[in-house]
Amino acid sequence: AHNVLGEANTIQSLGNVYLRQHRLDDAEASFGRAVQLHRQAHSVIGEANAIERLGVVYLRRDRLEDAEASFEFAVQLHRQAHHVLGEANAISSLGDVSLHRDRLDDAEASFERAIQLYRQAQDVLGEANAIQSLGDVSLRRNRLDDAEASFECAIRLHRQAQDGLGEANDIQLLGKVYLQRGELDQAQQMFDHALGLHRQAQSVYGEATDAHFLGEVYVHRGKLKEAHASFERAVELFRHVHSVHNEAIVIEKLREVSLLLRDSQKSEALLLPDTKLCERDEPSASGLT
Repeated sequence: AHNVLGEANTIQSLGNVYLRQHRLDDAEASFGRAVQLHRQAHSVIGEANAIERLGVVYLRRDRLEDAEASFEFAVQLHRQAHHVLGEANAISSLGDVSLHRDRLDDAEASFERAIQLYRQAQDVLGEANAIQSLGDVSLRRNRLDDAEASFECAIRLHRQAQDGLGEANDIQLLGKVYLQRGELDQAQQMFDHALGLHRQAQSVYGEATDAHFLGEVYVHRGKLKEAHASFERAVELFRHVHSVHNEAIVIEKLREVSLLLRDSQKSEALLLPDTKLCERDEPSASGLT
């Protein structure tokens, strides 16, 4: 049984490597095999962890029903084994599924429950991440004061846990709060700060998102050249991490800014083919004001 357990852990670790490399087929195969081996070794916690990792793969693939079923099963197994930290992780992941489905009440309930369990397990990092997610729910509901309080609390906890990437994400989200309030000085300050931290943490995706939001701030300020440069940087970085959807969104914004920057004659010539793109992007742009 010990050898089986060792093999299960090794295969699961390999799955985590594949997940970080976005090799989702390999990750899914590894976690699936790890589930079988943990079951064979009668390791309930091991099985629950592997099932939860499988859920993360499904979530990345937008297979939301499979993800939800995996996380619910993982919650049951962790509860059965009286493993508080594992239960907290799985409940927090269920909150992520609810967020993807725009079921904000369910997401809020999951993150609040996860926070209680993380406190019980004295896991500062888990608590920080769940508080950040709770802030994201408030942000989507336009409860900006609640969101601000959550992100400020998460910053303190991520700092305590010495998690630079978590702190960078908190600061970026705080920037979004200021941007939605129209507090452009504070928003710019936050996105600049987050960009430095994301670079330090070598998070290309985080840096791309910061550059995108800095572009938004410049558009609101009428600084079109700076906006153009920021959006160009964001496109380059999103391309680097193969984030096709985000790259497409920013390319549309780049086109809009390019149109505004050109004289009216060139603008008229380019406006016709791009009208649909601009129209389609308006809702997401207005959501940031």
